[in-house]
Amino acid sequence: MPSPLGRPSRLRAQVARVRALDSANKIALGGLVLAGLAFAAPSLGSAYHHVFAQDSVVVEAKQLNSFCTSTWSTLPGNDDLLPLLPEADTREIVRWERERRIVQRQTLRVLIGLRGNTDKAAQLRDVTITVVSRDPLPTGVRPDVRTLGCGNGEEPPQAAGINLDLLAVGRPVSLSALRGKPGQRAAAKEALDWGKPVSLPHSLNSGEVYSLFLLGRTENYDVRWKATLTWWDGEKTKSVELDNDGRPFHVMADPGGTP
Repeated sequence: MPSPLGRPSRLRAQVARVRALDSANKIALGGLVLAGLAFAAPSLGSAYHHVFAQDSVVVEAKQLNSFCTSTWSTLPGNDDLLPLLPEADTREIVRWERERRIVQRQTLRVLIGLRGNTDKAAQLRDVTITVVSRDPLPTGVRPDVRTLGCGNGEEPPQAAGINLDLLAVGRPVSLSALRGKPGQRAAAKEALDWGKPVSLPHSLNSGEVYSLFLLGRTENYDVRWKATLTWWDGEKTKSVELDNDGRPFHVMADPGGTP
């Protein structure tokens, strides 16, 4: 029996790298300084590593794509991938996902890393979730035979699970507004295996690293979603949109139960 959704051991090194960002990896970009966020492990597909630079905070959002963190379904017309998926490496998985031949199933996980980038502390104020679209499952979606089960590892400081089925399309919803809602309890319980509940605001000092997971979950639909992070730099409120390398995060419900 595979282990239940838990703290994957491959993430231990990944999260550790987030917490130990090397200031020697800084590069200049448009007059701003980007801290090299080293937690985008090559094994998870560097193409899915997206960095946002601001003067007070550096943010990285990374969709997790390994078989320790994700389960998959093939989209209609791609049944030829079903026998290949069990032996596919992460690079193949990433390519097929970008070609829209496969899609993450039931829960999509995003690792967000932040680093204070000025002498003044920044205050992380909020994370909002926006459902971009929610549609019925297309016919012909087939679940892959693999399930999660890579053992336990070090957890990041915090994690939040979101039941995307209950959010209004096109309307940003704060994580704090979702906390404790009856329809969000199952998603929140799943997130406990990945970190403590998200607690904001959070003060981020210069050089300090903070990381959290977002787990977007659907039981019934084909959902595309994104997130927005907001913080106060001591003078003004700033925000950045988090997505899958320019595209909304995409997750579908299990078409027929986990095999």
